[in-house]
Amino acid sequence: MAKKWISLIFGILLFAGVCVCVTVWLTRVCIPYTAKADKIEKTLNSDDEDIDQVDVCLIGGSHGLNAFNPSAMWDEKHIKAYNFCYAGETIPMSRVYLEQLYKKRSFDLVVIDAYYAGIDDVYFGEKDYAFDIGNKMNPDMELFGYVKKHVSEDVRNDYYFPLNRYHSRWRELDGKDILREPDTSDDYLLGGDYHYDINAGNEVYFGRWTDSGMSLALKDDTEEERKKITPLAKSHRSQVLLVDIPRNYNDCLAPAKWMPDEFAVANRVREIAKEEGVTFLQYTYKELYDMGFYPEKHMYNKGHMNIWGSEVYSRQLARYIADNFDVPVYKNDSLWERYYRVYSAQLAKNNF
Repeated sequence: MAKKWISLIFGILLFAGVCVCVTVWLTRVCIPYTAKADKIEKTLNSDDEDIDQVDVCLIGGSHGLNAFNPSAMWDEKHIKAYNFCYAGETIPMSRVYLEQLYKKRSFDLVVIDAYYAGIDDVYFGEKDYAFDIGNKMNPDMELFGYVKKHVSEDVRNDYYFPLNRYHSRWRELDGKDILREPDTSDDYLLGGDYHYDINAGNEVYFGRWTDSGMSLALKDDTEEERKKITPLAKSHRSQVLLVDIPRNYNDCLAPAKWMPDEFAVANRVREIAKEEGVTFLQYTYKELYDMGFYPEKHMYNKGHMNIWGSEVYSRQLARYIADNFDVPVYKNDSLWERYYRVYSAQLAKNNF
């Protein structure tokens, strides 16, 4: 009798184990293997030779994705940087991503795009931007904590059980979804993603500053999360640089879920940086013109740079980092030189 019970229990456990394994596998292959999924696979799970060499972590949202140009930084100062930004990557999401990156990698310097400090919606991107990033990261307590705070109850099941959203995709699965092998054809971009249009057909200019000098407390837990990133980086012996990426403050894209006074937000970020003992890098319009940055030709739209703007900005950023931070500056490197040759040929092909 006892043997029958043991056999029955064993059979139930075996069946349950098989069901769990099949569910995990289906979840993995049914989540679309997009460019974001590919980038997360490269940065968190694979052992890409280029990412393993990275000394400078560039992290943030779409402004950073378009403005941070590791190729230009390499050519300017032979600094090895990688663009870990994603469209819609809020500060809390950046903190979770950085936590996961540190489990596999180390950095001499973390450069943080501060734009999302101005967000005015705790659930921003829960069904699109944040979901497209979060459901592709490795499940851990930090990610679950993010979901609890930044995803409403009626959407959380899509994060915990992505098959809720993707269960019907089995009809269209292909080898790319199943194998999920990182695409090496774009490795030369070092995580960057660039626009090749000028002002998206509309003239962009940076008007006069209207900074009142006031600061404004950040909303919800954004301030708390912003204050967690610097201690996290320092605990891993990384230096920290906060940057306010150039954009038109007076007439930016400014979606409805953003706080209206971007100057006051930037001033609060500067105050936090001072409290933390880290640098907040922000250029005035005059300083931008002096470095050769002209919004009428270097912006894709009012909030995002095109590739030529990223060239000007990132070369200046590389010079600033080399002069003010302790990061390795290499004489040469065959892999990174090869990447730069491919990048520069692409740039020349699309030059205006």
